[in-house]
Amino acid sequence: MPVTFITTLVLSIASLLAAIIGGATGLGGGTLLLAIIMMLVSTEYVIPLHAALQFISNGTRVTIFWKNVNWGISGYFVVGILPGVLLGIYTFTLLDKSTIRLVMALFILLSVHLPKFKSSGDTNLRIFIPVGFVSGVIGIFFGAIGPFISPFFLRNDILKEELVATKATVQFISHFLKIPLFGFIGINVFHYWPLILILSIFLITGTLIGKKLLNKLSKKHFKNIFKILLTLIAIRMLVGYFV
Repeated sequence: MPVTFITTLVLSIASLLAAIIGGATGLGGGTLLLAIIMMLVSTEYVIPLHAALQFISNGTRVTIFWKNVNWGISGYFVVGILPGVLLGIYTFTLLDKSTIRLVMALFILLSVHLPKFKSSGDTNLRIFIPVGFVSGVIGIFFGAIGPFISPFFLRNDILKEELVATKATVQFISHFLKIPLFGFIGINVFHYWPLILILSIFLITGTLIGKKLLNKLSKKHFKNIFKILLTLIAIRMLVGYFV
């Protein structure tokens, strides 16, 4: 994976924006970062690099909102995600790179445009065991699990700060598990530690900015721009696949 000055510059800007978005709105900064990475990085390194960067971003968010983490939800999530990531990494080794890239592009389109369901708000916390399992499987292929898990956090018993903190915690765990698993199948993202180190500065800075902007941005207008941007990126990737 060649790391040019332009690649580093674009990823630095994307990391800053993704971290600000994630910290301020919760509308899918990880998905945006994934889409940008897919345009610049060879297929086998897309998810490992995304995992390393989101590990840092979510880790910063967990640190900031530590007192608000719901450890009950996090615990049930871990029980489910462990077998999920093992199944996911095994399946990943069976698919060719072009198929994986096509699935990633389709995932972005679906996550942006499919109607979102809402949790009833009073389901038993054990629901996070199967949620964790499915997250483990799809996280290996799609990286950004936010679009899938977000509806389950729309509960009557979870406050705004608790939602941000707990969602960041389970995503932090998800990315932490993916990094060594990809290394086990020969994809060692730490060959690119200088790039990760540079981008981590922008991720941490963006997260701190996002915290200050929490609830100060118009989600409605931002959401429309966000959808258009991700749609254009996904379409470009699909065109590249079929042409």
